[in-house]
Amino acid sequence: MKVRIDGGTVVGWSGAHHELVPEGSVLIEGDSVSYVGAERKAADKIIDAAGKLVCPGFINLHVHSQLNVGDYLITDSGKRDYLSANYLVFGAPVKKKAAPPPPESVAIGRKYALFSALKNGATTILDPGGGPGDLDQYVEIVGEIGARLFFSPPYRSSDIFTDAEGRHYYEARPDGGRQGLQKAVEFIRRYNGAKNGRMQGILNPAQAETCEPALLKESAAAAKELGVPIHIHAAGNLRELVEILYRHRKPAIEYLAESGILRPGTVLGHTVFVAGHSRMDFPFGDELKLIAGAGASVGHCPHKYAKMAMAAESFDRYVEAGVNMGLGTDTYPLDIISEMRYASLISRLVDRKYYGARPERVFNAATVWGAGALGRDDLGRLAPGAKADVVIVDLRTTRYGPARDPVTALVEYGSGADVDTVLVNGEIVIEKGRSTRIDEGELYARAENAAKRAWDNWPKRDWAGRSVEEIIPPAFPTRR
Repeated sequence: MKVRIDGGTVVGWSGAHHELVPEGSVLIEGDSVSYVGAERKAADKIIDAAGKLVCPGFINLHVHSQLNVGDYLITDSGKRDYLSANYLVFGAPVKKKAAPPPPESVAIGRKYALFSALKNGATTILDPGGGPGDLDQYVEIVGEIGARLFFSPPYRSSDIFTDAEGRHYYEARPDGGRQGLQKAVEFIRRYNGAKNGRMQGILNPAQAETCEPALLKESAAAAKELGVPIHIHAAGNLRELVEILYRHRKPAIEYLAESGILRPGTVLGHTVFVAGHSRMDFPFGDELKLIAGAGASVGHCPHKYAKMAMAAESFDRYVEAGVNMGLGTDTYPLDIISEMRYASLISRLVDRKYYGARPERVFNAATVWGAGALGRDDLGRLAPGAKADVVIVDLRTTRYGPARDPVTALVEYGSGADVDTVLVNGEIVIEKGRSTRIDEGELYARAENAAKRAWDNWPKRDWAGRSVEEIIPPAFPTRR
């Protein structure tokens, strides 16, 4: 079947960079793009994109497939030794209280998060891990919603717990994480390329400080054998920095380089705290040079860090050091379009340069650079031979106003709410802002119930037995 997208401003690919094709046309044959230009070639179905921006599918390099239960608690106002430890607020339970969420909650969290990222314009999603759950079911969810996923279950050498006084500590696993690595390898061997190629494998050693050097070396060897990328959270919080410095006498990026995992095809989640950052008294080394020289990439998540009153310093600095930068959301609303604006504005604030982090850079990060991080030159661009992953954004809203340059308008004003149509592998999976595959109302109702159960039961797992309201006081009291 041939599908033609007509009449919008098309962000095409010149072979070297994006370029605009006013009132352009994109022809899709099967799962690939066959033509981008001004001609109207014969097609079986025509999508009218007049007044809209026709973009390559966006690449979201950081979506944990879970509900926003933990996101809601991330700025825990009661922790005085926080050390910007982000996920440890909800991801390091008291050991005796640690219990996996019920399978139904895991499944609904996976489906809701992945669908939310897709609906907000991300056709390709890197999932570094949500709650533990059935892996066959995960693959079926990917098939059901229609997204393109890079995933395998995360693993680690050490678990993180919180003691009765609220202090974080690490406890080594007896097998050093080998069982988790083997489970991930088996998942990739079984499912890589499933769902018409939309299910792709990636190894997920969880966090730099939770993985010992031997496990990292074995992960690098396994990734090479399987021909898949690697994702690892690194230089993401100051608790991690302290732990790695104490145990290995070097910062996270140097630690990863010496462990053999820093290489092309490795995506570093966050990578905020590197030498020269204003929150660090560690002036030694040049981690950005190490990353760039190794050919690794950074999955930058600016909105998440702004929530915690922090920022990478800065997006422009990383790019100009030669680091390949992609974008991820990590935290809800999983809106990759808004994330471009956060990346641009926060970088300008940090550098005090109103002309910094220009739209073309952050748009590249969400498209071709993100695709490059995954080793896929058939994603993140609209060109003959590329996968037919397309996002059509409606610019005709009062929020934009008349748009002289639609890409600048998208970065400055846009959000995932403006996504009209999404195609993945040539199939329309979002049409007029609604899924063509699932019942969105039912999905939201189930997600709401699962989140409420988790929040209502939070005192049973919190180190101090606190309620959600004690951890994050509500904006206003509720009339009883």
